[in-house]
Amino acid sequence: MKITNHRKLWALAAAILLMMFIISGYVWQQIPAGQPVCTHWNAAGECDDYGSKFFGILLLPLVTTALIIVLPLLSKIDPRSSNIAQSSKAVSAVLVGLLLFMLAIHVLVMLQLLGSETNLGTYVPLLVGLLFVVIGNFLGKVRSNFFIGIRTPWTLSSELAWNKTHRLGGKLMMGLGILFMASTLFLQSEAWVFVLVGATAAMTLVLAAYSYLVWRNDADR
Repeated sequence: MKITNHRKLWALAAAILLMMFIISGYVWQQIPAGQPVCTHWNAAGECDDYGSKFFGILLLPLVTTALIIVLPLLSKIDPRSSNIAQSSKAVSAVLVGLLLFMLAIHVLVMLQLLGSETNLGTYVPLLVGLLFVVIGNFLGKVRSNFFIGIRTPWTLSSELAWNKTHRLGGKLMMGLGILFMASTLFLQSEAWVFVLVGATAAMTLVLAAYSYLVWRNDADR
């Protein structure tokens, strides 16, 4: 998943976004005006809140639109924008993975609104795990910047801490991604959220501590 040509990247992003709005348009026509739709599901994949068609059908495409607009702007104003440019392969791959994740979640949600028995509690952890694997695979290739990556006071003030922390973080994220996907095989559907929160919190603490230790021993910090 390596996309370095900016035109190809944004053409793909636009295509994914267009697909999301087309799907939303179709679902909008199938649901009567004024009928509330499910806008939130619990960890077991059961609907626990309702709202307007606008919010339920268009939220994810609008969030994806904002994502596509904001990320390039952040890369432009980053004081280390040249580092982001040099990390274009990794950043592009992560962006594509994130957009495909949003598309997949949107498809699942729209199927639910159309009455499908598709269980979000089964498929979401698989998709989250896959996204973690993709991000983890490329995390170690992202150079120091202020917006993308593991940003602690120590990674931002030491190239050595940044590089080592991101290499470790990439491995941990891939491992957690596999764990999340496997959790659907041996845990009840709602239990994966506790695995996600607990494992992510533990990884965050480990990486913060590790970045400090590397920084402390870096003579060039």
